[in-house]
Amino acid sequence: MAAKTLAAGPALIRAATAVTEHYERISSDLGLTMQQARLLFILHRQPTNMLGLGSALRLTKSTMTGVVARMESAGLVERVPDAADRRNFVVMPTAHGVEVAEEFERKLRTEVRRMLQVLDPAERDTLGVLLTAVIAGQES
Repeated sequence: MAAKTLAAGPALIRAATAVTEHYERISSDLGLTMQQARLLFILHRQPTNMLGLGSALRLTKSTMTGVVARMESAGLVERVPDAADRRNFVVMPTAHGVEVAEEFERKLRTEVRRMLQVLDPAERDTLGVLLTAVIAGQES
């Protein structure tokens, strides 16, 4: 029996909730909060300064400082002087942080692939186009 087709809004909310549940479980399995997992994922892609991290995560400087300090204590990130501005520091993952970030990404990709396997390749492509438009609308 085919599932009832949902309107776009409720369908997007249900899909986002499912992805968030995987994100939360994988983060927890790796000993991270969702916020820490997101920060590590961002830093693995592009080390940045505290201002950039706060902006990306939409956190205040004091909150960001606490999150980074806890991750630094856990051996996941380190602060190094910014070569472009010696008054600032760049936050970057340690070797252990890179391993954790890569494991997180691998596990999350596996779960998302499982979710999408009910779609054929053309449907996945169409979904990608539609979600890209939704994301672009949020970023403008």
